[in-house]
Amino acid sequence: MSLLEVSRTRSERIFSLLTQPFRRLVILAILLCVASALNVLLIITVPVSLAVVTPFLLVWLVAFVPYLAACLFVLVTPQPRGRWLWLELGIILAGALFLRVMLLPVFPFLSHDVLRYLWDARVTLHGYSPYTTIPESRVLQPLRDTLLYPNMGYLDVPTLYPPGAQAIYIISYLLAGPNIIFLKGIFMLFDLTSCAMLAYLLWRKGLDPRRCIIYAWCPLVTVEFALQGHVDVLTIAFSILALLCAAASWRGARIVTGFLIAMATLTKLYPILLLVVVIRRRDYALFATCLLTLLAFYAPYLVLGHGSALGFFTAYVDQHPTNQGIVPLTILWLSHWMSISLSVVFKDEFIVDALIAIAVTCSVLILRWRARMSMEAGYLILMGMIFAISSHVFPWYTTALLPWIVFLVGAPWQPGIGIQGRALASLMVWYFACILLIAYFFAQSSDWRIYYVLVYGVTLLGLVWAALVWFRRWRHGGAKHLRLSNMTDVEKSTTFLEKESGV
Repeated sequence: MSLLEVSRTRSERIFSLLTQPFRRLVILAILLCVASALNVLLIITVPVSLAVVTPFLLVWLVAFVPYLAACLFVLVTPQPRGRWLWLELGIILAGALFLRVMLLPVFPFLSHDVLRYLWDARVTLHGYSPYTTIPESRVLQPLRDTLLYPNMGYLDVPTLYPPGAQAIYIISYLLAGPNIIFLKGIFMLFDLTSCAMLAYLLWRKGLDPRRCIIYAWCPLVTVEFALQGHVDVLTIAFSILALLCAAASWRGARIVTGFLIAMATLTKLYPILLLVVVIRRRDYALFATCLLTLLAFYAPYLVLGHGSALGFFTAYVDQHPTNQGIVPLTILWLSHWMSISLSVVFKDEFIVDALIAIAVTCSVLILRWRARMSMEAGYLILMGMIFAISSHVFPWYTTALLPWIVFLVGAPWQPGIGIQGRALASLMVWYFACILLIAYFFAQSSDWRIYYVLVYGVTLLGLVWAALVWFRRWRHGGAKHLRLSNMTDVEKSTTFLEKESGV
């Protein structure tokens, strides 16, 4: 028997193993058990101080091994049918719940943002504006306790979080007081909603709903939300629900979409860009609902703060730390090389950021109106633009990229076709979202060069390669390219699924 025949026989055996429904369930269950065991090890290695955080971070990195294995298993196996699909999806969603519940009781130690959330709620309920009154202010001295105030950071600046997020903080505080686990539990419910709605949205678009595992089991998501309790979980949930309603045709869907976009924007400001990918010509109901919702939530804080409701935001975006996006970092490096003063650099950076934002936003809007780009792809590009020009890029920020990767990721190379530009680009975005975790290793370091190479260098090389492949295909695509460009989102999804399954 030749080497080729032996290889083919082994491939057939592996494929046979992966297509037997019961064995597939066993494989998923084993991978979930391994991920759960690593979660236990994460809990055991929780440090007493940040000086000994390395063991925890190393276990966190190892936790990506069963996660990536599970994602690869879902991506390379054909979608099961009937009850077997629901059984596999049930394991994925149950695993998402279990992995989060395990980490929920752990006190957040990498970041104390969740303490500030509860402090903001306390300040608001006592009649002060968290956007104008800093924690160390004398008027707030009676509100200080032994849990929130001593462990918070940024005591000398007002809050950063928009009014929609403040509303969730207040609800949690009214129900359970300064209970961190309770607030994280609310966040967990939003996160599980994101997982379920991703599966539903995938199914409705004709894609494999098991792909939601890319978000549901990601160790970056489970640790940053279930353990650390970051507010970005709310933004992701409202954004997914907004795109879900934007694709609906039932009466009132546009109004609900506008409300959900506003709610996403009221937790983090960047989701206002959702308007670019969902807005239609003369979409007055959606736009008006969005605007009125924003005004309704900001109005009480404008009254409390005597017209001020931005808090620390303007100072925050003007900062220039080591974890900046690639655009401000490039401008800063060029300024050092050309010996230009920082005042000129920051002014030029603002101009460059504005030009990039305008160019990318207009391009996505035009492609959306011409039906040449899906909503998910458009929003992913807009978020990539935000991270590129941002003055801060923390690991928990990039969790917002993962829900949209599930719609686009696929095999970067296919027999007879070659490298797939879109699949390669989506893989690089997935890599970027996860590799940013290594920023924790450099928190106490002054030399971030390795970080920049691994995060930005590798990602940019992959994206440039994908762009070159796409451009080459675009030049030689002819009628086939034009036909694909005019497909609806569902038709594109169906074609993509057929390619993935080899039909």
